[in-house]
Amino acid sequence: MTDYEKLSQLLMPFLQPNTYLILQGKLGAGKTTLVQFLTKKLGIKEKITSPTFNILERYQIRKNYYLNHFDFFRLASADNLDFLIELTTDNLNIIERREINYFQLLAELKNQKLAIVDWLNIQARLEVYQQQKIKKGDEKKQK
Repeated sequence: MTDYEKLSQLLMPFLQPNTYLILQGKLGAGKTTLVQFLTKKLGIKEKITSPTFNILERYQIRKNYYLNHFDFFRLASADNLDFLIELTTDNLNIIERREINYFQLLAELKNQKLAIVDWLNIQARLEVYQQQKIKKGDEKKQK
């Protein structure tokens, strides 16, 4: 199982309506690849591409429930994103972005579920997860 598969499996329980999954990392870091693994697990059969030039790609998960896949690399922090509120409400939202002002983002999304994946630290998090899984397995063997 690849790291992308492991991470997508780990994230799936958190991907619910009104959730924002923030993927932070440099261009070409693999954020869209992770989204491809997630959409496969969500049952989306369409080809998933980076929304770099469109800012948003929208995929139907089921009736009246969508995945909004945003790419905010080209947006400035001063850009007004109020028009997105209607699109994001009651849907799953994944945002790719290179840098985030976490406090501002949390204030803007205060009534929403928020998961932030800092791509720079993702390998360390996967290793911790794997170590915890191994530890639990060792504990079961001792009982």
